[in-house]
Amino acid sequence: MKRNFLLSFAFLAIFSIANIYAQTSAIKMNEIYSRGTTTDPDWIEIYNSSFQAIDITGYKIYDNGGQGGTKPKMEFPSGTTIPARGYYVIVTDIPTSTNPAGFGLSSSGEKVWLEDNMGAIIDSITFPAMTETQTYRRIPDGGAWKLADSLTKGYANSLIVMNEIYSRGTTADPDWIEIYNSSSKAIDISGYKIYDNGGQGGTKPKMEFSSGTSVPAKGFYVIVTDIPTSTNPAGFGLSSSGEPVWLEDKNGNLIDSVTFLAHETTQSYARVPDGGAWKVVTGLTKGATNNPTTDVKKNNDMIVKNYILSQNYPNPFNPSTQINFSIPSEKHVTLKIYDLLGKEVRTLINRNLKAGSYNISFEAKNLTSGIYFYKLETDDFVQMKKMVLMK
Repeated sequence: MKRNFLLSFAFLAIFSIANIYAQTSAIKMNEIYSRGTTTDPDWIEIYNSSFQAIDITGYKIYDNGGQGGTKPKMEFPSGTTIPARGYYVIVTDIPTSTNPAGFGLSSSGEKVWLEDNMGAIIDSITFPAMTETQTYRRIPDGGAWKLADSLTKGYANSLIVMNEIYSRGTTADPDWIEIYNSSSKAIDISGYKIYDNGGQGGTKPKMEFSSGTSVPAKGFYVIVTDIPTSTNPAGFGLSSSGEPVWLEDKNGNLIDSVTFLAHETTQSYARVPDGGAWKVVTGLTKGATNNPTTDVKKNNDMIVKNYILSQNYPNPFNPSTQINFSIPSEKHVTLKIYDLLGKEVRTLINRNLKAGSYNISFEAKNLTSGIYFYKLETDDFVQMKKMVLMK
């Protein structure tokens, strides 16, 4: 009897630890779409709720077939990373000739599991049936699951989100938070509330958006936070060392939250691209897009002594990725993209550049999923690296 009790206790302890681990993992499923087509298959979005990039090489995702052992579990490829507070989308409805585990999500709903590279289950969810215009997702990111009438593949799950935060304001130019509307229609945010720890803990009112406030389609609205309480009782100043901020709709539902990081006076904490992963960025884009352009950007403060071609980030990517490189002296530079057969598909740079470090955004919207190569070349340097486009 005592031995059976000990075995039962050990089993319960292991189960409890596994359950706690699953609940506290920074990597979790965040959005599911099961009404895909041949040209736009089913997919599952994975979210990293931590403040640093996480390598998910060897993680596995699967349905009942993988759970029951009737087919392999789908494994994330080597080199797969998710940026801090960022997203990674894996296509599930693919032929078994491409991936033996290529499971299609049932349109009537089913259970899906996610495990880490040690085989521990870190998340699972039974999603319900949905229409062609719905997804099942966590709102806010990493929060409670619910059906939603839009698709936010690879982006924040609420249509209205905080998009940029600046906490180094002055009396003349106070702190501010930029709100972004990711939808194609204007959205009325009258009665929405935004607040810090004071509003969350009830020690002061939450700051409410005034009647008639709307955010245009794919547009922005900036709210000043560091204002006297005589102007607005909830006028909170953002801490320069970072703090959490919450955003809720007019019904009191939490739709977004973030703990922003400390940044310099020339920096902000922003989602890049708009509605995407949070990061500290140099340069303020108050009331304007955070999206990187395809222009080459030089870091003039960097003293470069050697050629450097960095691994693109994120990788795998969909549909955009960043390529960083450095050159030690003024050169004619080419940066080109090639497919797996060696065919050139895009020229990103073909001109003289001064010594320095550069960043360029590569958009692959018109390319198919697969392996591509990017090659940096000058008269005395050539280097090529591999990247993976996964739509």
